[in-house]
Amino acid sequence: MGAAFAAKNAFKTPVYGQNQAPSPGRVIGANDRIAVGFIGVGGIGGGGDCYDGGHHLVCQNENAAKNNIVLTAVCDLSDYRVAYARKMIGGDCRGYLDHRKLLENKDIDAVTIATPDHWHADCAIDAADAGKHIYVETPMTRYLPEAFVLADAVRRNRTVFQIGAPICADGTWHKAAELIQAGRLGAVISAQDSYPRNMPRGQWNYDIPDWGRTSGDLDWERWQGRVHARTPYDPEAYFRWHKYYRFSAGTLGQQVALRLHPLMLATGRAEFPTRVVALGSNPVRTDQQARPAAPERDVPEQIELIAEFASDLHLLMTTSTINWNGLPSVISGHKAVLEMGIDSVELKPQKEFYQDIDPES
Repeated sequence: MGAAFAAKNAFKTPVYGQNQAPSPGRVIGANDRIAVGFIGVGGIGGGGDCYDGGHHLVCQNENAAKNNIVLTAVCDLSDYRVAYARKMIGGDCRGYLDHRKLLENKDIDAVTIATPDHWHADCAIDAADAGKHIYVETPMTRYLPEAFVLADAVRRNRTVFQIGAPICADGTWHKAAELIQAGRLGAVISAQDSYPRNMPRGQWNYDIPDWGRTSGDLDWERWQGRVHARTPYDPEAYFRWHKYYRFSAGTLGQQVALRLHPLMLATGRAEFPTRVVALGSNPVRTDQQARPAAPERDVPEQIELIAEFASDLHLLMTTSTINWNGLPSVISGHKAVLEMGIDSVELKPQKEFYQDIDPES
């Protein structure tokens, strides 16, 4: 799928032409509100957890005045979710079943994309080509080739683009980056972090509401998108898509990405790994503990990942959905170590360099 996507889009002509900057659309003044559209509002009215697009919509709706935004439109392949989201926002919020129609709305300045993973690339590329600024939930794309096509679209259209790793806004990581760039650690050797959870009934085994037990609510064929292993409508796959590789990168995309972004920000290493080893397993098989028992997932419950970069940085990440015990957030250098906590960063010199480096917290 990834290679086919790259080949199809490698020479995709942007809406505005290869050598023409996109129209800026509405000129936003200092006192103007930013009009935001939402592509993917999963979880809204789902009868269970408020996750993915529903979470973003609820948070932005509650903080709209403070952030100077107006929620202008929502899009989802589910009629129920579109109607529920529009009712929650109120006013003249528009609803769409096709993200391309939403992107034609010239009143929209930016979009929040929180679809299932396998739709991130298509929606974000189309948004960039429509001249919209973009916030896309992690992971950036489902497959690596899609990421390069998306990066090219963002550069080509000169749009503002952000990946949804909100922890990067924590000043802890920016302070760590400042200390590293100032040479306080010496040569940076390794970094480690983790994202543990413990979900007795199995992570992502969301409740399936009555309205979603049949396919009448959405265009299931379109929802499956570019996935090759297509099936008749399956509410298990629709509501619990995170569990299946054909739609999701599992904990690597949902949890590791959220901790990998701030680590890379702090170390200042804008580079790809040269070697990666990852081990994954399902030792508990929590889906069998769900009530009622859920089908087994494809993605692992537990993952350990080691990556090596061209700069000789080594990275260790662990993620789990079956145990809360994780690694501390640490960046190690030749002369000192940084330990990151909640709203805190502590610089600890190695004993051989106490005379050269002052501790800091």
